[in-house]
Amino acid sequence: MEKNILNLKEACEYTGFSKSHLYKLTHYRKIDHYKPNGKNIFFKKVDLENYMLKGKREAMPTSDNENETANYLLSKDFGK
Repeated sequence: MEKNILNLKEACEYTGFSKSHLYKLTHYRKIDHYKPNGKNIFFKKVDLENYMLKGKREAMPTSDNENETANYLLSKDFGK
């Protein structure tokens, strides 16, 4: 059975964020969280996922000239 509700430590492990970063996000109400007893913080997995997937950047097709430039830069040794 997979947990859907995570405590602070579990949320840190799940997201890769530090405790202080998650505390900051909750303080500024940037991420949904729950404090049923006023002390411990809990997160829904889906809320963490929604936060991490905000600000999606669409990939843009590149022109042939941009592809040639990128390939050239990737093939250069640059003094190594």
